[in-house]
Amino acid sequence: MRKTTTKLFIIFLLTIAISSCSFDKNPLPTTPSIVYNSVPNTPTPDDGSLDQFLFVTLKWKCDNATGYEVYIGETNPPLTKYSTTANKFYTVPLLKYNVQYFWRIVAKLNDGSSSPGPVWNFTTLLSSSTLGNGYALLLNKIETSTPHNINASFQVVDLNGTGVNALNLSNFEVYEDVLPLSQQESELSIVNHPTVSNQLRTVLMLDNSTSVQADIDKIRISAKAIVNGIRPNQVIAVYQFSDRVYQLQDFTNNISTLNNTIDNKFTPGVKSTDFYGAVENGTVLWSDEVSLTKVLKGSMVIISDGNDTQGSSSLARAMRAVFNKLVYTIGLGNEIQPDILNAIGTGGSFSIGQENEIIKQFTDIEQSLIKIANSFYDLSYKSPKRGSGTHTLQIKIVGNQFTGEQSTIFTTFSSLNFY
Repeated sequence: MRKTTTKLFIIFLLTIAISSCSFDKNPLPTTPSIVYNSVPNTPTPDDGSLDQFLFVTLKWKCDNATGYEVYIGETNPPLTKYSTTANKFYTVPLLKYNVQYFWRIVAKLNDGSSSPGPVWNFTTLLSSSTLGNGYALLLNKIETSTPHNINASFQVVDLNGTGVNALNLSNFEVYEDVLPLSQQESELSIVNHPTVSNQLRTVLMLDNSTSVQADIDKIRISAKAIVNGIRPNQVIAVYQFSDRVYQLQDFTNNISTLNNTIDNKFTPGVKSTDFYGAVENGTVLWSDEVSLTKVLKGSMVIISDGNDTQGSSSLARAMRAVFNKLVYTIGLGNEIQPDILNAIGTGGSFSIGQENEIIKQFTDIEQSLIKIANSFYDLSYKSPKRGSGTHTLQIKIVGNQFTGEQSTIFTTFSSLNFY
């Protein structure tokens, strides 16, 4: 599996669609006798598209549906369910450069049945070097209220996915029904949204099976090095595993509590190692989120030889579990499996003594989270429109060199009940 750098990793947070990921063993229900318009169709981007941005917005058409399940993955068919939404669009979380992604929409119809669409695919940009300068605008919500108020919130990121927080009203152009909005009539305002909270949540998953018992003290030292490098907005939970996974300490930022847990509760286990199961259990302990109220990025550090002797799970299931999750592996022991540790370590695979390399990445993530938390903007104005018509609202950045689909926000609102 291709390793994700911290920078690409944060892109995930930025584009964010505000949802959590879940894995479903039977994600693609079928139903007979479905008419064509009730089958998701007309995908955007087009099936087989190349050079897509890492924060691509998926769109589709469908009739007679109450909601949609969104599946994305690197396998065909895609098995990871990303969201259930009432909208006919979804902005993906973290993607990687130069990867072919498969996606599928399952429509939930009015009669309670399900209608799966075909599997579509697109491929992302080759690398960051193919990006130019410019900004992307991501709409979060638009609301109206009487007598004639329009309120919208949106996010601004650069083409590397970094949050942009230094813009003001003079940096934007706003159009209503394709015409420039009169600032005098509309009392137009665009300001930074109040800073949202941000947190880095990390799971320490420690192998205590008999195959690494000779290295128990080394594991303790490595785990405590991670704890002692904790960032101000980071919380850490501690787990151990051999035949099964046990929680030793829930998420906390108390360094003394975490170190005492590692010293006193982390003890030798039994002659069975459920390494793949530990990966699966660890990755469900957080859901990455970027919203107007919270920016959360999760990660897991696994210290192990990577040798699964139990066979209750599989490498394939573990690989699906770490898809679009940040996982670091630290390998040690006489039975070390470097290929397995490399495959699971989406953020990198390291040796004992290289903990500072992970802590450096945590520091970079922390800085990126701060930028993300400050990259939201609130727009408000008083619309001159009246009657029950549907109108368009367009938001641009002055002099934006990026001209792709997400270079502008284009949405609609109703003026019903305006007076």
